[in-house]
Amino acid sequence: MITNTNNVGSPQTHALDPRRERASSASASSPREDSLSTANANDLKAALARTDTLRPEVVERASHLAVDMNYPPRQIIEQVASLIAASHDLSEEQD
Repeated sequence: MITNTNNVGSPQTHALDPRRERASSASASSPREDSLSTANANDLKAALARTDTLRPEVVERASHLAVDMNYPPRQIIEQVASLIAASHDLSEEQD
């Protein structure tokens, strides 16, 4: 199972991130052109280098699920179908 280790989309994440506060206060004080910061690129590359390309246990689980006729369970399929059917059709909205 893949475990989420961050709170993407959490309101607290944005409020507690000092980089976001600095960026928003800087942009509010003076308009600037778009720019690209590569300050964290080396850290990202190092983290990716430490990450296994393939995770054998995940590949094995996926292989078993791919041939399992009962996966995903019928109840899950019906729940997702009802959510889709009940959702608002955004293509019908006018600008």
